[in-house]
Amino acid sequence: MKIFNMQVMIIMMLTMTLLSCAGRKSATTESQKISGSPILPYTLTTLDNGLNVLVKEVHSAPIVAVYLWCNTGSVNEVESMHGISHFYEHMFFKGTKKRGVGEIDRAIKSLGGYNNAFTSKEYTAYYVVLPSENFTLAFDVLLDAIRNSSFPEDEIQKELGVIKEEINRKEDNPTGKLYEEIFKVLFPGTPYAHPVLGTKDSISGITRDNFKNYLKSFYVPNNMTAVVVGDVKTKDVIAEIKKLTVDWKPDTEVENRMITFDIPKREGICGFTLEKDVNMSYVMLAFRTAGYYDQKENITLDVVSSVLGEGKSSRLYRRFVEDEQIASSVQAFIYPLKQSGLFVIFGTMDRHNVQAFKNGVLEEIDRLREKTVNPDELLKAKTMLKADYQFGNETNADIGQTLGHYITLGYLDNVAEYEQNIEAVTANDISFYASQSLNPESYAIGVINQRIPTDREVRGE
Repeated sequence: MKIFNMQVMIIMMLTMTLLSCAGRKSATTESQKISGSPILPYTLTTLDNGLNVLVKEVHSAPIVAVYLWCNTGSVNEVESMHGISHFYEHMFFKGTKKRGVGEIDRAIKSLGGYNNAFTSKEYTAYYVVLPSENFTLAFDVLLDAIRNSSFPEDEIQKELGVIKEEINRKEDNPTGKLYEEIFKVLFPGTPYAHPVLGTKDSISGITRDNFKNYLKSFYVPNNMTAVVVGDVKTKDVIAEIKKLTVDWKPDTEVENRMITFDIPKREGICGFTLEKDVNMSYVMLAFRTAGYYDQKENITLDVVSSVLGEGKSSRLYRRFVEDEQIASSVQAFIYPLKQSGLFVIFGTMDRHNVQAFKNGVLEEIDRLREKTVNPDELLKAKTMLKADYQFGNETNADIGQTLGHYITLGYLDNVAEYEQNIEAVTANDISFYASQSLNPESYAIGVINQRIPTDREVRGE
């Protein structure tokens, strides 16, 4: 699935049918009769303590993926502690009273499984994949770490060094640096402008007490979702999770601690140019979109991105790489968020071709506005997107990531209907949203060029 693969995403409208389950009654859907969907069917249950439990049975192999998703990320951080969501993720598997440092990893690996975690602007997720007969252990490990992490001081210092190196690598990575700076110029003054990793200064000030307060403030059941995908029985999973979380109390004030913000309107062209030790120029053009907030725009722009920049038969690749030969690579994609998002075109080229590339991209967008996409090209774009969706949900872990992403963001009502929504996009939709959302008078352009040595450096002084 192209949208989700670009960010680590997609979902569907639930028509409720009551099931006999623990806690509040769970929901399945009439839409779950959609044939061929890798997401369906699934069962969504909310326990009495507010914990969402989403279970998808997959019996093709004796494997289960178990996730715990928390509805907090870098957008939910105060300025003095930017980066704490990601730092907390690093501390997650660093031991509890029940399991010391390293014991969590050893327990999972000894059963042939693996565990990991990731943080984004809008959520944090932790997961274990292992043989399904060990589901209870997997969930117990995650729950123990969620509720009882000990945050050893020596491990905090160790991970502080690791994250500082991660920040260094991000600074040295042209693509990562472009993303970070693009968000700053398109979303100034909002939490979307905050880097997920934080800064070296902000993470250096984070203490053990900060971690404990962060856990208490946001890692509560009514701010979290358990997603279980694999060779399990839904009723057994729900009953086991209910038993393991029976004493986990909700916090009715958690919503009041969530940071809320508006996205201010902006117009005009903005941008930046940086120099780094690279061998070519990296160019990113980004238009601000409504993101998940406008589902019709979001799905149409996904098709637009495929027409423009997915694969060697796309318009941008044919023009800039094959015909004009001014770029070595080019792609287009969307980056949707809860309240906004980006439509991105990215390319690599020699420095002297940057202006021609920018002008050509704007010409291709204008072409989309003025002339409708022909049926064959539209069909190809839709076919590629639907194939991405299927390939992006091949494994239990993939499916768990997709479902967790969308339920945490509040858009579970669209993921399973993704293919149907893609199919419904028309050539007129493409022309309309290319005109409405890809304004040639309002975008950001970021360029990273090869650093030119000074005379002194050339002479070796």
